Amino acid sequence: MSDLTSGTLSTVPGSRIWYDILNPDAPGTPVVTVHGGPGTPHDYLRPLADALPGHPVVVYDQSGCGRSAQRPADGRSWRLEHFVDELETLVGSLGLERFHLLGHSFGTMIACDFALRGTHRPDWLILVSPVLNVRKYEEDMRQLLFRLPPATAQAISDALRTGRYDTAAYREASLVFAERHMCRADWPDELLDATLGTSAQVRDALWGPTEFRVTGSLRSYTRADRLPELDMPTLFVSGQHDFVPPRACQAYARAVPRGQTVVVPHASHMPHLEQPQLFAEELLARIGGPG
Repeated sequence: MSDLTSGTLSTVPGSRIWYDILNPDAPGTPVVTVHGGPGTPHDYLRPLADALPGHPVVVYDQSGCGRSAQRPADGRSWRLEHFVDELETLVGSLGLERFHLLGHSFGTMIACDFALRGTHRPDWLILVSPVLNVRKYEEDMRQLLFRLPPATAQAISDALRTGRYDTAAYREASLVFAERHMCRADWPDELLDATLGTSAQVRDALWGPTEFRVTGSLRSYTRADRLPELDMPTLFVSGQHDFVPPRACQAYARAVPRGQTVVVPHASHMPHLEQPQLFAEELLARIGGPG
């Protein structure tokens, strides 16, 4: 692994990404993390270093957000392939002969495509709150509306119908949704900072302005038909109350030859923040090493 514990890397002309290696002297196999969003900086993943003290933990900001705010000018930067290229550059530049790869939410799309390319093979592929079939994701979100308080569900439905996501009713409904299905614990500073630091430009281009409908360039994304090609041990993780429901993870895992699932109790979309000890125990049971 590289002796540099932080820095920036050039990925494509006009684009640089920032990275940091936490626990750099730890003896375990490095864990490379891929944040979600799109456009939400890595900060909320930094607590993984405390949960996995025996492993170096690599964090980075995808281009267009956080400390990697500069973006290339061409349209390619709005496509998923660009972000997979960034991850390949990072892993290659760090000289990681062995590593585990952990993607969260949107980051699972990047991690999955990275693994399917096969240029660098992770020992374990860990997909937390995975979104690997956007159509199925949207179906699950529609079902979730029926379990929200009626006024909350109505405000979200109204916003989806009108395209107005700037109303007080929608903002209040989003808070109710987040408290139930995004993070049920008190939000730590790392999550608040990352959420407030989200790049709306990146988010809207790839995903869209709301969690409930995908209108950006990822709107037709699916890798459901390619999951059998993942030949490495693969762990799918969801929180009990995640808006990416456990049944979605179970369906993905059945398609992967060496797939496993974990449901973190009393957690939602941020299980590593809501139940850090349980989350770490489940990971360490797979990846090994001191922890």
